[in-house]
Amino acid sequence: MDIQERLVDWFINSPIYNGKAYLAHYSAKRRAPVYPEITAYAISLSCILHQRKNGEIFLERAEKCAEYMIEINKNGAVPCLEDGLLYTFDTGIFISSMFDLYAINKKEIYLREAEKSLKWLYSEGDGERFAAVNKIPAKKSWYHVPSVHLAKLAIPLLKASVYFGNPEYEKTAFRLLDEYKRLQLKDGNFKVNHGDPVTMTHPHCYATEAFLYAYYYSKRHEYLEIVKKASDWLSEIQNEDGSLYQTYPAEKNIIAQSTKFGKVKTTDAIAQATRIWKLLGVNQEEIEKAYRYLNGELKDDGLRLLNDMSLKGKLFSWRRAIHSWPTFFYLHSLILPFGRIEYCNELF
Repeated sequence: MDIQERLVDWFINSPIYNGKAYLAHYSAKRRAPVYPEITAYAISLSCILHQRKNGEIFLERAEKCAEYMIEINKNGAVPCLEDGLLYTFDTGIFISSMFDLYAINKKEIYLREAEKSLKWLYSEGDGERFAAVNKIPAKKSWYHVPSVHLAKLAIPLLKASVYFGNPEYEKTAFRLLDEYKRLQLKDGNFKVNHGDPVTMTHPHCYATEAFLYAYYYSKRHEYLEIVKKASDWLSEIQNEDGSLYQTYPAEKNIIAQSTKFGKVKTTDAIAQATRIWKLLGVNQEEIEKAYRYLNGELKDDGLRLLNDMSLKGKLFSWRRAIHSWPTFFYLHSLILPFGRIEYCNELF
């Protein structure tokens, strides 16, 4: 089997799926809890695979995951099973997946669930921005406060404008993008948020995906310019081995930020970067380098997430678990055609 077929087989048959939903990660000794946000991604990816391969198993998987998500949602909001909080980002990903599934099987339940979740989403916003979570914990992180990853809520909002014929959703999406484009610096990278002077490549890619989808939807040239700058920054910081580091100082875009132990490479962002480059039809060499790096990070046909380059990280590298979402992004990248921007409609 080639890499694509192996990843598809992993997606369907590996322990990352527990029979009803997808886990965050697993290793030889431990399985993480179900990850609702990533289960919503799996719905969208299953829909894409169903369309590409015309296999009923993919539609069945999407419907099974949707059933689970509908069961655990709290009045439309998507909970994190580890901390019990309700996240607007995760809920937005779920909304988007409901539209993707409805587009295939035309079952009205998915539109009803999307509408319920949109109502909850709006209850956590003021018309221009959304809270990140229903309750900020005492020990908060960047994803507990409004940060650049929330720009990706524009995708479900723009889909909602189409499926419900309501231009208010579109207006909200454009206001949201106006808010988060202010976090893009002159080099093209997005700061995490207004109060945090770093760039994290994973949320940077989330924001880039949002503006790319918005360009596909609206053909607004300003969005394409934002995407091109963000894409160019990713190619500038790519390491010789094809990888990206997890964090960079916002104002020193080429020098990677050190963690407590050392520089950390991350597979989710490099897989996302390849999707962005393929959709734009740029950086063919960088894509091939990235694929070589990702292939080296495969274990049992799933991707490991973080590669700590410190001595301690290298010594304990054998413990690294296999993660769901970077593998999902990589699989989607592999099946995307090069330079066909209309496939932005598949961004999840």
